[in-house]
Amino acid sequence: MGTEPDATPDSDLATLQERLDTESVTFVDAMNDELATLIEDANHLGFDYLVGDVADYGPSSNGHLHFDLVHNESSIHCVCFQFRVSRLDADLEDGLQVAVKGDLSYYEDGGSVSVIVEDVVTVGGGVYQETYEQNRATLAEDGLLDPDTKQALPELPSTVGLVTSADSDAREDAVTSIHERYPDVDIIVHDSPVQGMDAMAGLMEAISVLDDDASVDVIVLTRGGGSDKHLRVFNETPLCRVIHNASTPVVVGVGHENDRTLADEVADRRVMTPTHVGGIVPEKATLVDELQTLSTRLDTTYETAVIDKLETYQRELDRAYESHVETACTELRTDLDHAYETFATERLTTLQNRLDSARDQYDERRQHRQQTAQYRRQRRLLIAALLVLGLAVVALAVYIIL
Repeated sequence: MGTEPDATPDSDLATLQERLDTESVTFVDAMNDELATLIEDANHLGFDYLVGDVADYGPSSNGHLHFDLVHNESSIHCVCFQFRVSRLDADLEDGLQVAVKGDLSYYEDGGSVSVIVEDVVTVGGGVYQETYEQNRATLAEDGLLDPDTKQALPELPSTVGLVTSADSDAREDAVTSIHERYPDVDIIVHDSPVQGMDAMAGLMEAISVLDDDASVDVIVLTRGGGSDKHLRVFNETPLCRVIHNASTPVVVGVGHENDRTLADEVADRRVMTPTHVGGIVPEKATLVDELQTLSTRLDTTYETAVIDKLETYQRELDRAYESHVETACTELRTDLDHAYETFATERLTTLQNRLDSARDQYDERRQHRQQTAQYRRQRRLLIAALLVLGLAVVALAVYIIL
């Protein structure tokens, strides 16, 4: 039985009864007190053993053991006080099917029912653990766990599709972790229940809707921590098949770091918690630094390449220039020699012609002079002969005369 409820002044209760126009008015503590009495004293609720699978097993700081006893979709909390822990023969662990002996207790402050454990008997492997193993074997046989079937994630997705529960810490953590690394990434959130009867249908529909959206580059399925029974939807084969068949890469981050589900194994990538979802995008600051480094390296490489190329071109140009100049000089020298030879030949021919002409003129003049001199000699001889003849005639005449 819990603590006694605080006394409520009759005047306050009377005032409320009058205001609400009914005498059937009570306070929470009074109702919980009555519930505790009803539950703990109800013989028809008694049992020798309560059977179910252990979930969320662990000790508290004061040494008490706490775990949930789960069967199908129902569960009840169990507490084994510290003084009884050492007397238990069973080694409890999650997934183990056990029979619990104890009494029902109603915790009035929290309004919850628990089993105060006196003894635990191991019945066998948990029913759900067997189901889990069967599901895993089926998925493995169908190739859904084959690493070769996993899709590569885009290096820098522009749009991320997020499947999680509305207004949850997981949603906030996932969005924050993505935007802290790369604020420019768009996030399309598709709310879905992540536990309970509607969870599987909601999750499957959300993945399908985002997979049909051509703008979504990667889909993230995530939720925060919870008990094994709350994570069971992520071990169901229909959900795993939807994840596997999606054409868009799917990332799964469920629960805490140590929580593992079949959805994790089927997904293209697993992240440990919603906070680690940001790891699917690069850090913008790092990319900016790398871009700056690459830009600097590119500028340096470009300058070096240009300088090397210019030096190569300069050397080739120098060699080509030297070769061209040498060839040109050779050609010019050849042309000059040829021109000189041609000019010299023509000049010599001209000079030879002039010399021959001068010689001919000289010979003509000399011949003329010779002819003139001969004529003059002949003339003188003739004159002399005539003089002699005249003198002879004169002398003859004189002689005759005389």
